[in-house]
Amino acid sequence: MSARNDESRLTLAVVILGVALGCLSVPRASAAAEMTRQFSVDQPISPQPAAAEETSTIGEIIVTAQRRQQSIQDVGVSITAVSSEQIRQFGITSSKDIAQIAPGVVFEAGEGGGGIENGLTIRGISQSDFSPIQESPNSIYLDDVYISSPNAAGFMTYDLDRIEVLRGPQGTLFGRASSGGLVNYISKQPTDAFDAYAQIGYGSYADRWFEGAVGGPLADGIRGRLSYRWEEANGYMENRMPGGQDTFATHAGSVRGQLAFDVTSTLTGRISASYDWQPRHSDGMYRSTPAHVGPNGQPALLPADVDVYGTGAGNDATGYRDPYPSAWQAAFNSVGYSLSDKYSSTVYFDWKLAAATISSVTNFTKFRSSYNEDTDGGPVDFAQFPIDQNLTQWSQEIRANGSARGVQWTSGVFYLDTNQHVEEEFTFPALSGSSFAYDAFNPVHQTLKSIGVFGQTEYKFSDKWRGTVGARYTHDDKVMNEQNYFYELGNGYSGGSGSTVYSPPLETFNFSEATVGSLAHESEGMWSGKLQLDYLPTDHSLYYASISRGVKGPGFNMNLGGSLSDAQTPFKSEHMYAYETGMKLDLLDRRVRLNGSVYYYDYYNFQGFGFNGLVGQVGNYRGSFDGGELELIVSPERTMTVQLGVAYLESLLRDVPTAYSGIHDEHSVEAPRWTLNGAARKAFQFSSGNELSLQWSFNYLSSRYSSVDNNFATFVPGSFIHNARVAYKLEASGIEIAAFINNISNVARMEYSYDLISSTGSLLRTYDKPRWLGFSVRKSF
Repeated sequence: MSARNDESRLTLAVVILGVALGCLSVPRASAAAEMTRQFSVDQPISPQPAAAEETSTIGEIIVTAQRRQQSIQDVGVSITAVSSEQIRQFGITSSKDIAQIAPGVVFEAGEGGGGIENGLTIRGISQSDFSPIQESPNSIYLDDVYISSPNAAGFMTYDLDRIEVLRGPQGTLFGRASSGGLVNYISKQPTDAFDAYAQIGYGSYADRWFEGAVGGPLADGIRGRLSYRWEEANGYMENRMPGGQDTFATHAGSVRGQLAFDVTSTLTGRISASYDWQPRHSDGMYRSTPAHVGPNGQPALLPADVDVYGTGAGNDATGYRDPYPSAWQAAFNSVGYSLSDKYSSTVYFDWKLAAATISSVTNFTKFRSSYNEDTDGGPVDFAQFPIDQNLTQWSQEIRANGSARGVQWTSGVFYLDTNQHVEEEFTFPALSGSSFAYDAFNPVHQTLKSIGVFGQTEYKFSDKWRGTVGARYTHDDKVMNEQNYFYELGNGYSGGSGSTVYSPPLETFNFSEATVGSLAHESEGMWSGKLQLDYLPTDHSLYYASISRGVKGPGFNMNLGGSLSDAQTPFKSEHMYAYETGMKLDLLDRRVRLNGSVYYYDYYNFQGFGFNGLVGQVGNYRGSFDGGELELIVSPERTMTVQLGVAYLESLLRDVPTAYSGIHDEHSVEAPRWTLNGAARKAFQFSSGNELSLQWSFNYLSSRYSSVDNNFATFVPGSFIHNARVAYKLEASGIEIAAFINNISNVARMEYSYDLISSTGSLLRTYDKPRWLGFSVRKSF
C-alpha cells in the first residue's frame, strides 16, 4: 500500500471511530465514577473534598527533584512533570517527545534522521556538536542513571511512572553537566499488587508496535516487573530514484526486567537490567538545497540561472538541484543507515536508619552504534559520513537523606568512569581518483574519570520562610588520544593535479600525551552551588529566589580532516551564575495552577559549537541568557483540563568568529525566542462507567539557528504543529481503544540547517515527521 493511500484510509478510520464512539451513549450530567486526574502522578497528598462529585481540583504531582519525594508545588525549581497517564495521552514513545509539552525545551536530532546526536536544549543551553564524545550541559537520567553520550540519549520510552524536566542549574544534587537543567525518566517499579497491560497499534507508513508489562509479587518479600516495547515503520522520506529505498525508517526494540527484594525490614534492594536494540535500518539523509555566497558576501540560495561550480546553472557541486516541492521527497542514493544496541544493569539499595536513609546506585552500561549518512543529499554518491562508537560506562552514587528539627539534608558522593572509542570518516566516492579526491579517517579514544562530593541543606525558619544552601565539588580527569589519516587525497588541494592513494594511510594529525603532553590531558576541579530563599504565605503558594553556580568540564574537539591545530583541539570548562525567581500558586480552590519563573544567566567560557564546510569546532564564549516560563493548568470541572505553557528567551554569545561577517555577537544554538505548548482534554462519562475522551494539543517553536555562526545558511524557521486524539475506555473490561493524528496540518518542521556551501555548494536540512495517523488497543489486567 502506498504512503498516500495508507494515510487516506487511516484518516477515514479516525473520523469513523470518533463518530462511532461519540454516538454510543449520551454522557451523564454528573458522573458517578471519578475521572483519573490527568495531572496526577501518585495518590493525592491531601484528601479530596467530601463533595468530590461537584468539586474539581488539580491533583498533586509527586517529584524527586531534590532527591526526595515532594509535591511539585513545594519545590522552588522550574519543573514540568508528566504522569504515566499523560505519557500515554500525548503519545510519548521517545525520549525526545518531552519537548512537545515542556516550555523552554528543544530536543532535536542534529544528524540526518536522528541516528546519532540527540541534542537536548533547555533555556537555550545546549551542546550541539555532533561528535559522540561530547557531554550535554543538560543531563539525561534514566532511573537515576546518568547517560553520558548524546548518541545514547535518543531511546524508547515505555512503562514509565513519570518524566521530570528541571530547568536551571541542578549541579548540586544531580552532578555532572547539569548547568542548563536535566530530564529524569522514571520507570514503573515492582509493586506488591499484580499489574499488567498490553497494547498493539498501527499507523502511517506501516508503523506497527507492541508494548506491554507485567509485575507483582513473586514470593514473600520479592517483587518483579518485566516490560517490553517493539516498533517498526517504513521510511517517511520518499526516495524518487528508480528502485531507491525510502529512508528514516524505524526498527527498534527494548526490554527491561526488575527484581525488588526486602533484605531486612529496613534494607531493600532492586536489580534492573535492560537491553535496547536497533537493527540496521535506513537512515542518515538530508534535503539538499543549492546555495552560494551572494554578491553581498553572504550565503544565499543559488538562483536557477547562476552557474558557479561548473556543473550546470542552478546546481550544487554534484550537478543536482532538488525539483520536489515536498520536504519529504528527494532523489538520493541509499547509503545511509543506523544501528545500535545498549545494555544497562543497575543495582539499587535503600537502607532506612533512625536518622537517615542511605541509598546506593551502581550501574554498568555498554553502548555501541554504527551510522552512515548520505552527506550530499542527492542522487550522486558524492559524500558520506560514517561514525562508529563503542562506549563503556560505570557509575556509582551513594547518598544519604535525613531530617531533624526543621532541617532537611542530603549528602553524597558520585563516581563516573567512561571509556570510549569513536571512528569518524569523511569520504567523497565520486571524487576518487580526481585532483579533489578526499578520504579522511579520524579514530579517537577518550577516557573520563570523575568524582563528585555534594551536600544540600534546607532549613525552615518559620511556617512561612525557609532557606536552602548546597554545594558540590567535582574533579574531572579526561584523556584524549586522536589521530587523523588520509586514505586518498587529491593534489588539487595543493595546486597540483590527480590524486594519491596512501598505503599505509597518511597521518596528518596525532594528538596524544605522547605527542603533545599535558595538552591531551584535562585534569580540573570545579565547584557548583546554590543559595535559595522560599516564602510560603499560604498552604497553596510558594515564592522563591535563588542564586546558583553551574559548571561543565573541559573537553576536546574531534579533528576530522586535521584542520584544527593542537591548540584548537581542547576547549575549556564553562561556568555560569544563574539568578532566578519564581512562584507556584494553586488558585480558586485548586481549580487553577499557575507556575512561573524568570531568570538571568551570566556565562563564562560557554561551550558553543560552530560548523561550516567540513570544519566543526567547539569554542569558548562569554555569554548571557535571560527569559522566563509560565505554565497554566485549569480544571473548570472534573472531566475537563486545559493547560498552556509559554517560554521566552534572549541569548547572546559575545565575539563569535563567523564565516562571512568577521567577529560578531550571536545567538546560541537551538535557542528560539518563543516556545509554546498547550492541550485541552474533555472526558465524557457514561452510566456504564465507560469514558470517551477528546484531546487537542499543540506546540510552537519560533525561529532559531543551528550554529553559533548565525546567518541565512544556519537559519531554522519557526513552526506550529498540532495533534488530536480520541479514546474510548471500557471500564469493565479494562480495554482502551484510541486513535490519533499528529502534525494535523502536515507542517514541514525543519530541525537543523548545515552550511556546506564551501564543500558541496549546498545547504543540508533535516525535517521532523510528516502527518502521522494511527490507532491502538490497550488491555489492562
